[in-house]
Amino acid sequence: MTRTLDCVYGRPKGPLPDDIASTRRLLGMTDESIRRDVCELTQWLRDQPNLPNTLDGVELDWWMENYLVMNKNEVERVKDNLPVYFQLKTIIPEVMNNRDPKTNKDMIKGYDTTLIGLVPTVMDGGRKLAVYMHRQDTPTSDYSPVGIAMHLTCLADLYLAQGIDHIKLVLVIDMRTVRLGHLARYPLGMLRRFFLYAWKAYPERVAQIHIINPPAILSVIMAMFKPLLKAKIRKRMIVHRHFETFLEHVPLKYMPKDYGGESPSLIELHEAWRQKIIDHQPYFKKCSAKHRVVDKKANVESSENNMSS
Repeated sequence: MTRTLDCVYGRPKGPLPDDIASTRRLLGMTDESIRRDVCELTQWLRDQPNLPNTLDGVELDWWMENYLVMNKNEVERVKDNLPVYFQLKTIIPEVMNNRDPKTNKDMIKGYDTTLIGLVPTVMDGGRKLAVYMHRQDTPTSDYSPVGIAMHLTCLADLYLAQGIDHIKLVLVIDMRTVRLGHLARYPLGMLRRFFLYAWKAYPERVAQIHIINPPAILSVIMAMFKPLLKAKIRKRMIVHRHFETFLEHVPLKYMPKDYGGESPSLIELHEAWRQKIIDHQPYFKKCSAKHRVVDKKANVESSENNMSS
């Protein structure tokens, strides 16, 4: 039975969970620095005429603390990125609205044609492992990149509400089942806006991108995606022709058991996050409706100019 959670997310009572507390320590954050920086940021937010000064469904101080973590504990970076977070609902509405895995056709297709597993165990240095692949024996015509983008923003929003327990992501992309038909499904306009704006609104740090089981069409895939990535991210991409070279970077024990690791299977991880997003639907609906610019005519072009400067 689906359990729908409608609550206000806030800082846990008592000491922070070990993984969340460890993330703060790795970033050099202390109770005193968090209070100081969050106070400055919440006051800054109140002074912005086109931005909301409160967030429905979550305690503002707690959310701001997590957004500070996502921005590498850099106050000025938060001020630069936060307006884009609120504008995202109008910049890519096809991604940010109706993010319901039970009713949204794009999300349903995204879940049914891919596997996205976020390994719960945090690795050394505050790194977290995510594994992605296309499901075998599903038609390429059913694949929905928009649905995947919706899923990724839900992951980020839930971490901001519940607490970020890592500093960097290590992405593993298993390309053994990628076909040209999948590439034809990408709406290039949305893809460009997503990479340009969503990565700024949710500035998740990517430590490495590992490509395993590369297909014969790898050069076509790279030609499509590399221009959309920042130079520093492109430099962090590693293609592995053999699984053994991948294991030089990621210990096998962290991988899903499909690959011989000790973590839950990729389908188990995938379905666990699908259920989480179903369970927390009231919060995602509040994010879409309320976590947005007050002035709906906010100048998106101005934001793009700021990012390119």
